[in-house]
Amino acid sequence: MAKYFTTFEASRLLGVSLPTIVNWVKANRLKAHKTPGGHRRISRDDLLKFLQKYKMPVPKELGDEETSSTRVLVVDDEPDERELLRAVLEHAGFEVQLAPSGFDAGLLVGTFRPNLVILDLVMPGMDGFAALSSLRARDETADTPVIACSGLADEDTARKVEAAGFDAHVVKPYRHEVLLAAVERLVGSRPAREKTGSGG
Repeated sequence: MAKYFTTFEASRLLGVSLPTIVNWVKANRLKAHKTPGGHRRISRDDLLKFLQKYKMPVPKELGDEETSSTRVLVVDDEPDERELLRAVLEHAGFEVQLAPSGFDAGLLVGTFRPNLVILDLVMPGMDGFAALSSLRARDETADTPVIACSGLADEDTARKVEAAGFDAHVVKPYRHEVLLAAVERLVGSRPAREKTGSGG
């Protein structure tokens, strides 16, 4: 599947500082696009082209596309909702980790290094807006795409979600095709086995 990296992930892969990656992008040396939330994404193909053009070594993570997978962190205090999202996302070929709270999500991001976070807005202790602020405050997740999930479809909630800086908003109960379309738009194409499967 097509693979996209945040600027932080690209800096770690190439062994350079985050400002160096940003400067390369601003100078149009390294191609990148912006998500609806205003965060830069660099495709695997564009990163490889950049490395080849400037005769830089290719990290092993970039050379092994077949074994790479997109990591999704699901944060929801409802066990049934978490397991539903796990089933949908794993069936589509994504690697999934579950967290029951924003606090637990904060503990997981450093080890799991998610490519995308699906975040419930209404949780005890730390709600989705506070959890998003916490993610944005960390270098490793500052520009990781985050999808807000809630049972509210009203315009006021939509405005708050957009103003907070979420990259997408999916309303419960989940429609699988809507959820997967949002994930695909933010992190690249769905894994091939989902596209070519026989359904069910």
